[in-house]
Amino acid sequence: MSEVQSVPPPPPPPVPAKPSFDFAKPFTYVFEDPEWLQKILIGGVFCLAGFLIVGWFFVLGYVAKLTRNIIAGLERPLPDWENLGDYFNEGLRLFGVAFCYIVPLVILGIGMMFPAMIADAIDDEGVRTMSGLMAGCMTCLFVPLMFAVMFFMPASLLFAAVERRFGAAFELGRIWPFIKQNVGNYVLAIVVYLVARTIGDVGIFLLCIGVIFTGFWSFLITAHGFAQVYRLATQPKE
Repeated sequence: MSEVQSVPPPPPPPVPAKPSFDFAKPFTYVFEDPEWLQKILIGGVFCLAGFLIVGWFFVLGYVAKLTRNIIAGLERPLPDWENLGDYFNEGLRLFGVAFCYIVPLVILGIGMMFPAMIADAIDDEGVRTMSGLMAGCMTCLFVPLMFAVMFFMPASLLFAAVERRFGAAFELGRIWPFIKQNVGNYVLAIVVYLVARTIGDVGIFLLCIGVIFTGFWSFLITAHGFAQVYRLATQPKE
């Protein structure tokens, strides 16, 4: 009786690679849209109108719509410049969110000025010493608060943009776990923002022509970075 040779089982199918943060995509996706130049130029005009404040409402509203398109996985996420009223209203909401986060820094910054003003007005060594101590204490509060706001605010704006609710930006019980669970990608998005800001600053040296292009483009770069974080965090697990 011949021995029956056992056939080894087939190898398991390869496990698909888990999607990861694409650091290059935020800088290139814009140019995949055939109308990218027109859309950036219009956005640049609104950036230039930012000195009237109102221009930023349109920019922020556009970026919010772009963020949702990226999260939805649209092949060409750049929105058209239409429904400006919707962009204005949503941008106003996001501007309000940023304002609420920045106000404590402004108040604390103004408070740091008072000790110096008092020291200049009163020629007394004891008063100068106390003023210096007060200024030092406020500086110790201001610096960590500033970094906390810079770190936390992008996630708050992201939640407000995705859910289209003002209150979503202040639901700290949801936002903080989101940051902790995705801290690696979140830090990468912040790095993308810092690079984008550098690109935007280059436009200042190129005068208005550069600002129209690089200034608005930096917003689009940043939007893609943080939208990636949200999309990777919320996609179904395999």
